[in-house]
Amino acid sequence: MPYSKPPYPLNPRRALICLLIVASPLAAAETEQNVDKKKSAADSSKAVPVMKEMKVTETVTPAAQTPTAKERYRLPATTESVTSEKIDSTVNAMNVEDAIKYLPSIQVRKRYIGDTNAPVGWRTSGTGSSARGLIFADGILLSSLLGNNNGNTGSPRWNMVSPSEIERVDVMYGPFSAAHAGNSIGGVIDITTRMPEKFEAGGDIKSTWQDSNLYGKKQTYDSQEYSFNIGDRYKDLSFRFDVSHLDSHSQPIGFVNPLASATTTGVGTPVTGAVANLNPYGVNALVLGSSALNHTVQDNFKWKFGYDITPTIHAAYTLGLWQNDNNAGFNSFLRDSAGNVVDSGKVNIGGKVYDLGTTFAETRAEQMHWSHGMNLKSNTGGVFDWDLSGSVVDYGTDLSRTSTQSPGLAANNGAGRTTSLTGTGWHTADAKGIWRPGANLLGKHEVSFGFHHDLYNLDNPVYNATNWQSSDGGSIYSNSQGKTQTEGYWMQDAWDFDKKWNLTLGGRLENWQAYDGYNASTVGTALKSINQADRNDLRFSPKAKLTWKPLDRVQTGLSFGQAYRFATVTELFQSTTTTVGGIQNIINANPNLKPEDALSSELSNEYFMDQGKLRLSLFQERVKNAIYTQSTLLANGSVASTPGNVGEIQTYGVEVAGEASDVGIQGIDLSGNATWTESRITENAVADAAAAAAGATSANPNANQPSTGKRQPRVPEWRASATIAYRPTDKLTTSVSGRYSSPQFSQLNNSDTNLGTYTSGGTAYFVVDLHAKYQITKQVSATVGIDNVNNNEYWLYHPFPMRTYFAGIKYNY
Repeated sequence: MPYSKPPYPLNPRRALICLLIVASPLAAAETEQNVDKKKSAADSSKAVPVMKEMKVTETVTPAAQTPTAKERYRLPATTESVTSEKIDSTVNAMNVEDAIKYLPSIQVRKRYIGDTNAPVGWRTSGTGSSARGLIFADGILLSSLLGNNNGNTGSPRWNMVSPSEIERVDVMYGPFSAAHAGNSIGGVIDITTRMPEKFEAGGDIKSTWQDSNLYGKKQTYDSQEYSFNIGDRYKDLSFRFDVSHLDSHSQPIGFVNPLASATTTGVGTPVTGAVANLNPYGVNALVLGSSALNHTVQDNFKWKFGYDITPTIHAAYTLGLWQNDNNAGFNSFLRDSAGNVVDSGKVNIGGKVYDLGTTFAETRAEQMHWSHGMNLKSNTGGVFDWDLSGSVVDYGTDLSRTSTQSPGLAANNGAGRTTSLTGTGWHTADAKGIWRPGANLLGKHEVSFGFHHDLYNLDNPVYNATNWQSSDGGSIYSNSQGKTQTEGYWMQDAWDFDKKWNLTLGGRLENWQAYDGYNASTVGTALKSINQADRNDLRFSPKAKLTWKPLDRVQTGLSFGQAYRFATVTELFQSTTTTVGGIQNIINANPNLKPEDALSSELSNEYFMDQGKLRLSLFQERVKNAIYTQSTLLANGSVASTPGNVGEIQTYGVEVAGEASDVGIQGIDLSGNATWTESRITENAVADAAAAAAGATSANPNANQPSTGKRQPRVPEWRASATIAYRPTDKLTTSVSGRYSSPQFSQLNNSDTNLGTYTSGGTAYFVVDLHAKYQITKQVSATVGIDNVNNNEYWLYHPFPMRTYFAGIKYNY
């Protein structure tokens, strides 16, 4: 169908301690003064005794002093951070992934509010390589390593964290820590959330709207989000409950864009409204309408519990439930002579005949995902500390329904297909320890070590449905199943062998397995199946970093790290065909993929100011057997995606970042960064030979051209962002931010030269964002903002939001 407790009373013990802390030095000072006055007049044998200064300490609960993962394990990585205060005062944050969009070299491919497929691009990896980054919240993995940027199986589970619970976000660049798996080639995002120290409650309402005008079709799309949280701490027990409801309408993120027809035979309804266009490869095409206009309704529930078993041992449990109902509709541009919408049958456009068939097909999704996170750790800060954690993510319900009928018949509950991921999911388990033997003649050591286990399960049947709107099963059209499992053992020693020098050495051994791979597909009227061979691999990754701090304000670090990224279960075993908003996506598996072998290095130089810092980093990366999924637009408008190994990619670049507070005028804060990257495919002879043998296609006449020497897809040469924030009063904060990227390609051989259209790489863009927050009362604040205030039309495979207005009001008790 068309788009349609008041506060806790005074604690006597704490009050007494505070009084003693304040009074003790004062009493000591006063006593010493009296002694000095009496020394000349009194006999020394009768000296007044002096009260010694009393030092009183109180054990602080782990919740109040928990260090970040980097601090706890002294992870050797360049890190950039953003706090909740900065997010609140400078970012129009509807979803948690918005919090990192101004950090150096980070690009989040968030196409619309509520996007369930928003991967992250890094310094040396693009948004098409989501499996090259790890994202954690309180030590629980949010990254979905079921896949590598392929919809429901590859995108991070951002929905498991709400912006209001964030305390800080730390981004660690590169695979330089032995504590992290090979999927950290790009880096690691570590989200720390907060737990209450007393009773608190809050809620906020946010609304956005944008005016999209793609291909001259102006339309307003709006979104609303309502959220509430409540929490408390009673003695050693703390809890927090968050709930949110999102109702979002996206701009079109896909278009029906067939090649210009050469067919003049047959009878078709004469229509107007088609828009002349070039496809990504410069071939004449027509835009017949928009598709994948997503109306998503999401509900997120999250329960967090913390318990201090002892003053130094803390237990935590998190339960999350996420529900999503999505309808991906369409909008045909075609009109007959009477002005009626035409979205099926054969049509005549300028004398040429096109068969729309099921081009304009509606898709619906029903999802309910459960997540569990468990953690038990010590925080003594003494000789030994330990940490045990585990997580489970279960796709309790995950169905996508697509009609295989024309829109008119689809409205009457016609036939279709149901794609299921129900039962898919993963679990992880980690055990870590840190040993601090103390200083000796050779310096000071801190040795950390650990064990990691994960298992990912894919269960992906596609059913022929007699009623596409309600059938959950039927005969099998295709089926993809399989599992991957990794066990890792790691150790790292942070050695301070001099006051100014540190050497951190580490290594990680990983044992990977892929098994129970199974594929079935319908060929003609028969279902053909194959059991894939089991696979296993064992790899060791060394790590090292040398840090020199010649001055208190200056620090230099030289890092090296090797990492292996094993193929995900969907890259190996998922072969299926799905339809989203009328666009058919043909997904091909490759059970023979080799692991990516990355060797990375970085030279970082940091200068610390009283109220800020500057950093210059030179980085390099060589990846052999890089895994890249090449998505190709076919002549009929379908998209075929196939993962493969790229022989070798070499990347090097420069990154500059800095921030400062109260610059020139009190209340003015500046932050900014810029990254230049040169990333090229240096060897890909096997794939190039296969492409040459296959030859050109009607949709891409340059498909047979070599990829060796071309830029790595989805990695732009230049990226930059900057923010100017101003606090004219204690109640008002304002900010202006800018984001820039140079063009990027989608094809390995860079043949998608027309970047401003659907399925292309990505246009250059510069967008300006505005944000303002006013604290109305102690409990109530209001925010307004505009993203892309300059209304830049830009594309990253899909069209991105144009000028978008934000408004929100928040209450915190």
